[in-house]
Amino acid sequence: MRTVQIPSMLKDLVSSAILSADGITFTRLDACPYCGGPVKGHDMRRKRFATLRNKKGKHTVHVFVKRYHCEQCGRLCYAESPFYPDTRLGMPIVDLCNALIEKHPYHHAARILAALEIVVDRGTLRNYAQRSFPLPDVIDMYGVPIPISILNMNELSFRGDESGPIPGAELFGARGLPPAARAFLYSMRGHGKRNQRNK
Repeated sequence: MRTVQIPSMLKDLVSSAILSADGITFTRLDACPYCGGPVKGHDMRRKRFATLRNKKGKHTVHVFVKRYHCEQCGRLCYAESPFYPDTRLGMPIVDLCNALIEKHPYHHAARILAALEIVVDRGTLRNYAQRSFPLPDVIDMYGVPIPISILNMNELSFRGDESGPIPGAELFGARGLPPAARAFLYSMRGHGKRNQRNK
Protein backbone atom coordinates (compact mmCIF):
# COMPACT_ATOMS: atom_id res chain seq x y z
CA MET A 1 0.00 0.00 0.00
CA ARG A 2 1.36 3.41 -0.97
CA THR A 3 1.89 5.66 2.02
CA VAL A 4 0.51 9.17 2.43
CA GLN A 5 2.81 11.92 3.67
CA ILE A 6 1.39 13.69 6.74
CA PRO A 7 3.31 16.52 8.44
CA SER A 8 4.70 15.33 11.77
CA MET A 9 3.10 18.32 13.52
CA LEU A 10 -0.38 17.17 12.45
CA LYS A 11 0.37 13.56 13.36
CA ASP A 12 1.52 14.62 16.84
CA LEU A 13 -1.54 16.86 17.31
CA VAL A 14 -3.96 14.03 16.50
CA SER A 15 -2.04 11.42 18.51
CA SER A 16 -1.82 13.59 21.63
CA ALA A 17 -5.54 14.33 21.36
CA ILE A 18 -6.47 10.66 21.21
CA LEU A 19 -4.04 9.69 23.98
CA SER A 20 -5.59 12.33 26.25
CA ALA A 21 -8.65 10.05 26.52
CA ASP A 22 -6.67 7.08 27.85
CA GLY A 23 -8.02 5.96 31.23
CA ILE A 24 -10.87 8.49 31.45
CA THR A 25 -13.91 7.29 33.39
CA PHE A 26 -17.48 8.26 32.47
CA THR A 27 -20.09 7.92 35.19
CA ARG A 28 -22.92 10.36 34.46
CA LEU A 29 -26.42 9.02 33.85
CA ASP A 30 -29.33 10.97 35.31
CA ALA A 31 -32.11 8.56 34.30
CA CYS A 32 -32.77 5.44 32.23
CA PRO A 33 -32.54 6.32 28.51
CA TYR A 34 -35.29 3.78 27.75
CA CYS A 35 -38.04 4.66 30.22
CA GLY A 36 -36.75 7.65 32.20
CA GLY A 37 -36.76 5.69 35.45
CA PRO A 38 -34.25 5.94 38.30
CA VAL A 39 -30.96 4.08 37.90
CA LYS A 40 -28.62 2.32 40.27
CA GLY A 41 -24.91 1.64 39.71
CA HIS A 42 -24.17 -1.84 38.36
CA ASP A 43 -20.53 -2.15 37.23
CA MET A 44 -17.73 -0.49 35.27
CA ARG A 45 -16.85 -1.53 31.72
CA ARG A 46 -13.62 -0.91 29.86
CA LYS A 47 -14.26 0.17 26.26
CA ARG A 48 -11.83 0.58 23.40
CA PHE A 49 -11.71 4.21 22.30
CA ALA A 50 -9.03 3.91 19.62
CA THR A 51 -5.97 1.94 18.56
CA LEU A 52 -2.77 3.71 17.55
CA ARG A 53 0.23 2.21 15.81
CA ASN A 54 3.71 3.73 15.96
CA LYS A 55 7.28 2.49 15.75
CA LYS A 56 6.91 0.77 19.12
CA GLY A 57 3.83 -1.17 18.00
CA LYS A 58 0.11 -0.92 18.74
CA HIS A 59 -1.33 0.97 21.68
CA THR A 60 -5.01 0.64 22.57
CA VAL A 61 -6.62 3.66 24.20
CA HIS A 62 -9.34 2.60 26.64
CA VAL A 63 -11.95 4.52 28.56
CA PHE A 64 -14.09 3.25 31.42
CA VAL A 65 -17.88 3.59 31.28
CA LYS A 66 -20.16 2.88 34.21
CA ARG A 67 -23.22 0.70 33.66
CA TYR A 68 -26.44 1.22 35.52
CA HIS A 69 -29.48 -0.95 36.29
CA CYS A 70 -32.85 0.73 35.81
CA GLU A 71 -35.02 0.24 38.88
CA GLN A 72 -38.17 0.74 36.79
CA CYS A 73 -37.78 -1.29 33.56
CA GLY A 74 -34.87 -3.49 34.67
CA ARG A 75 -32.61 -2.76 31.70
CA LEU A 76 -28.85 -2.26 31.87
CA CYS A 77 -27.69 1.05 30.40
CA TYR A 78 -24.39 2.86 30.00
CA ALA A 79 -23.41 6.25 31.37
CA GLU A 80 -23.18 9.00 28.78
CA SER A 81 -19.88 8.50 27.00
CA PRO A 82 -18.13 9.52 23.75
CA PHE A 83 -19.53 6.74 21.55
CA TYR A 84 -22.16 6.77 18.86
CA PRO A 85 -24.73 3.97 19.29
CA ASP A 86 -23.51 0.57 18.12
CA THR A 87 -19.93 1.65 17.39
CA ARG A 88 -16.73 0.25 18.82
CA LEU A 89 -14.56 3.33 18.39
CA GLY A 90 -14.77 6.68 20.14
CA MET A 91 -16.88 9.44 18.65
CA PRO A 92 -13.92 11.61 17.51
CA ILE A 93 -12.40 8.63 15.63
CA VAL A 94 -15.73 7.93 13.92
CA ASP A 95 -15.99 11.65 13.09
CA LEU A 96 -12.53 11.54 11.50
CA CYS A 97 -13.41 8.43 9.48
CA ASN A 98 -16.62 10.03 8.22
CA ALA A 99 -14.87 13.30 7.34
CA LEU A 100 -12.28 11.35 5.32
CA ILE A 101 -14.73 9.10 3.45
CA GLU A 102 -16.83 12.14 2.61
CA LYS A 103 -13.81 13.50 0.73
CA HIS A 104 -11.82 10.41 -0.35
CA PRO A 105 -12.37 6.82 -1.54
CA TYR A 106 -12.05 4.12 1.14
CA HIS A 107 -8.54 3.02 0.18
CA HIS A 108 -7.18 6.58 0.33
CA ALA A 109 -9.02 7.34 3.58
CA ALA A 110 -7.43 4.19 5.06
CA ARG A 111 -3.98 5.41 3.96
CA ILE A 112 -4.52 8.79 5.62
CA LEU A 113 -5.59 7.09 8.85
CA ALA A 114 -2.50 4.85 8.70
CA ALA A 115 -0.30 7.92 8.14
CA LEU A 116 -1.92 9.47 11.24
CA GLU A 117 -1.03 6.20 13.05
CA ILE A 118 -4.70 5.34 13.67
CA VAL A 119 -5.72 1.70 13.15
CA VAL A 120 -9.03 1.43 11.24
CA ASP A 121 -9.63 -1.12 8.49
CA ARG A 122 -11.44 -0.53 5.19
CA GLY A 123 -14.37 -2.70 6.25
CA THR A 124 -15.04 -0.37 9.17
CA LEU A 125 -14.89 2.64 6.84
CA ARG A 126 -17.44 0.99 4.52
CA ASN A 127 -19.67 0.23 7.48
CA TYR A 128 -19.57 3.85 8.64
CA ALA A 129 -20.34 5.07 5.09
CA GLN A 130 -23.57 3.03 5.10
CA ARG A 131 -24.81 4.54 8.35
CA SER A 132 -26.41 7.90 9.00
CA PHE A 133 -23.95 9.62 11.32
CA PRO A 134 -24.13 13.42 11.53
CA LEU A 135 -21.47 15.00 9.35
CA PRO A 136 -18.76 16.33 11.67
CA ASP A 137 -17.67 19.95 11.74
CA VAL A 138 -14.07 20.01 10.53
CA ILE A 139 -11.08 22.26 10.06
CA ASP A 140 -8.89 21.61 7.02
CA MET A 141 -5.30 21.13 8.16
CA TYR A 142 -2.68 20.40 5.49
CA GLY A 143 -5.45 19.07 3.25
CA VAL A 144 -6.82 16.72 5.94
CA PRO A 145 -10.31 17.41 7.39
CA ILE A 146 -9.75 17.25 11.17
CA PRO A 147 -12.99 17.11 13.21
CA ILE A 148 -13.59 19.74 15.87
CA SER A 149 -14.19 16.84 18.30
CA ILE A 150 -10.50 15.85 18.00
CA LEU A 151 -9.29 19.44 18.38
CA ASN A 152 -11.44 19.83 21.51
CA MET A 153 -9.85 16.71 22.96
CA ASN A 154 -6.40 18.08 22.25
CA GLU A 155 -7.21 21.17 24.28
CA LEU A 156 -7.98 18.91 27.23
CA SER A 157 -4.39 17.74 27.41
CA PHE A 158 -3.32 21.30 28.28
CA ARG A 159 -5.97 21.89 30.95
CA GLY A 160 -4.55 19.73 33.74
CA ASP A 161 -7.16 18.89 36.39
CA GLU A 162 -9.32 21.90 35.65
CA SER A 163 -12.98 20.89 35.60
CA GLY A 164 -15.96 22.22 33.69
CA PRO A 165 -17.35 21.78 30.21
CA ILE A 166 -14.89 21.61 27.36
CA PRO A 167 -14.74 24.36 24.76
CA GLY A 168 -17.13 23.66 21.89
CA ALA A 169 -19.50 21.58 24.02
CA GLU A 170 -22.39 23.79 22.94
CA LEU A 171 -21.59 22.90 19.33
CA PHE A 172 -22.14 19.19 19.98
CA GLY A 173 -25.46 19.87 21.67
CA ALA A 174 -26.62 22.12 18.84
CA ARG A 175 -26.00 19.39 16.30
CA GLY A 176 -28.59 17.19 18.00
CA LEU A 177 -26.29 14.26 18.68
CA PRO A 178 -27.78 11.21 20.41
CA PRO A 179 -27.40 11.16 24.21
CA ALA A 180 -24.56 8.64 24.17
CA ALA A 181 -22.55 10.96 21.93
CA ARG A 182 -23.18 14.08 23.99
CA ALA A 183 -20.67 13.03 26.65
CA PHE A 184 -18.43 15.91 25.66
CA LEU A 185 -21.14 18.23 27.00
CA TYR A 186 -20.12 17.01 30.43
CA SER A 187 -16.39 17.12 29.62
CA MET A 188 -13.64 14.65 30.13
CA ARG A 189 -12.44 16.53 33.21
CA GLY A 190 -15.76 17.27 34.90
CA HIS A 191 -17.94 14.18 34.90
CA GLY A 192 -15.33 12.20 32.97
CA LYS A 193 -12.45 11.54 35.34
CA ARG A 194 -9.17 9.72 35.23
CA ASN A 195 -9.73 6.06 35.92
CA GLN A 196 -9.39 5.07 39.58
CA ARG A 197 -10.07 1.38 39.03
CA ASN A 198 -13.77 1.01 39.89
CA LYS A 199 -13.62 2.96 43.15
